[in-house]
Amino acid sequence: MTLDAAALHADAIVIDAHSDVFADVANRRAQGKTAWLSERHIPDWRAGGVNAVVTTLYTEPTFKPDRAARRAMEQLGAALNDIDETPDAFLCQTRAEVESIVADGSIAFILAMEGAEPIQDEIGSLRVFYELGLRILGLTWNQRNMLAEGVGEDRAGGGITERGRAYIAECNWPGILLDVSHLTVKSFWDLMDANDGPVIASHSNATALCSHKRNLDDDQLKALAGSGGFIGINGVAAFINDDPGKADLAGMLDHLDHVVSVVGAEHVGLGPDFVDYMRDDPASFASATGIDYPAGFETIRTMPNVTTGLVERGYSEDAIRGILGLNFLRVFKDVCG
Repeated sequence: MTLDAAALHADAIVIDAHSDVFADVANRRAQGKTAWLSERHIPDWRAGGVNAVVTTLYTEPTFKPDRAARRAMEQLGAALNDIDETPDAFLCQTRAEVESIVADGSIAFILAMEGAEPIQDEIGSLRVFYELGLRILGLTWNQRNMLAEGVGEDRAGGGITERGRAYIAECNWPGILLDVSHLTVKSFWDLMDANDGPVIASHSNATALCSHKRNLDDDQLKALAGSGGFIGINGVAAFINDDPGKADLAGMLDHLDHVVSVVGAEHVGLGPDFVDYMRDDPASFASATGIDYPAGFETIRTMPNVTTGLVERGYSEDAIRGILGLNFLRVFKDVCG
């Protein structure tokens, strides 16, 4: 019997494993907007059937390094205020909290930090952000910092610093999940050597199908799965096809198929990295930034197309539910509770 893709998607826990939406909330609140999540984002997530979102504190390069901590607190404060003004949105710290919030029909947020600049010069700050809800950490964005080298520095050949190793050990203690999506290859392997437990790549694709430097080769995919981790498939066109103009939903699903063929469906999920909402005119935004999305997967509202594609490609109901959200929640529980 053929699965009903629409019914399955509506019933499943659907998780976006990487979103920079809190930066948008902070920017809009600075312009006088309130309850921006309710006004702008929650309608999109509901239209896409998404009920849990990993939301990052991303400090833009213009704020680094001296104002990174201030910017992160600005984003988090804005996000918490906006959540308070949104009756059906809650920040969650455990799998049980996520499942409870989703079962109640609300939107669950999980707090991440993309680039450790806000905490890099004081390891005690990591515990402070943990107490504020931080549960996922990427040591770098694309540049070098005190902890590691990001992919923008790949020619330097550097990896994780001794300070970075100390931070990794600190993450292992209270339960902060480490994310490798922006690390250089050497930083990746250094982290895998230093870390104890599952590691994720929240928004990365397969080098075997597209040579983007943020994508992962098969050995890296196997290492993540071997740790008990997770790979979130990225929806940005440049990560799907070496000619982004030829990227489409089928190509994104080809990446998903490839990762499944290498590590198994239980280690795969979705980290689409939609940022088109940060500009009022998405087409102009794509032209200005080079960030675009493939036909059939243009915004978070098109997330049901992924489920339809998985059904058409013969994935089982259990595999689809895992890819849509349960695989992420398994890893999240293993590290964070």
